Amino acid sequence: MLHYSINPKYKEIEKHFSTIQKWFPEEGSTIYKIRNEIKVIELEGHRLCVKAFAPANPINRIVYAWLRKSKAKRSFLNAFKLQKLGIDTPEPLAWLEFRNRFGFLTHSYYISLYQEHAFTLAGVFGQKMAAKEEILRDFAHFAWEQLHLKGVKHLDLGQGNVLVRPHTEKWHFSLVDINRMKFNQKGLRHRGFSNLRRLNASPIEMAMLASYYAEARQSNPLWGIIQLGWYKLRFQKLRNLRKSITRPLKNMAFAS
Repeated sequence: MLHYSINPKYKEIEKHFSTIQKWFPEEGSTIYKIRNEIKVIELEGHRLCVKAFAPANPINRIVYAWLRKSKAKRSFLNAFKLQKLGIDTPEPLAWLEFRNRFGFLTHSYYISLYQEHAFTLAGVFGQKMAAKEEILRDFAHFAWEQLHLKGVKHLDLGQGNVLVRPHTEKWHFSLVDINRMKFNQKGLRHRGFSNLRRLNASPIEMAMLASYYAEARQSNPLWGIIQLGWYKLRFQKLRNLRKSITRPLKNMAFAS
């Protein structure tokens, strides 16, 4: 059974929803595919970004059935929340869910307009480019002034989830992969450095970012470098610990 919600400005694409499981594998060009798949597809005169989420595991099927909104639905709702706060994200068009007769989620999709951009932050870190320091400075100010001062925490704030394009006065940033977000987080004014810990850059680049973020907060740059370094080190240690626990369990599951 199909469930969905659509941005009323784009009602003309609604007629294609019931057959999305047929045309999604065949149409457009894939720009990302690991667990989820993201495609750029032309439909009804619009250039769309369609994200097909990987089928949920048995536990999450129960969670999404009764306890929590699906990733597709959260992406759609979070996009409107970001827009209301003046934070850029690709224009949301719709979320779609297919559920079986027991109410369990089988497939889900999030559709937005494709947003033109020059590159993501992943195209900045580790690369030789004249504008690198300028981009890092502008992103640090964006993170503080547009996200953390407004209480917005992107829980997957990695370098691949920030679209970058040049603008008249400074570089412009737009957020994607927005299904995991928190709003009204007042503590970010004091712990904003922790939200930058997923960014995977060289020590020098992270030090530059921390220094500019501290500048935006009007705090001590050296203390900022220390804080971000500590948060990143703690994050990496916890991630390694989690992998050391979960990897044997996954190997056992595949072996059986």
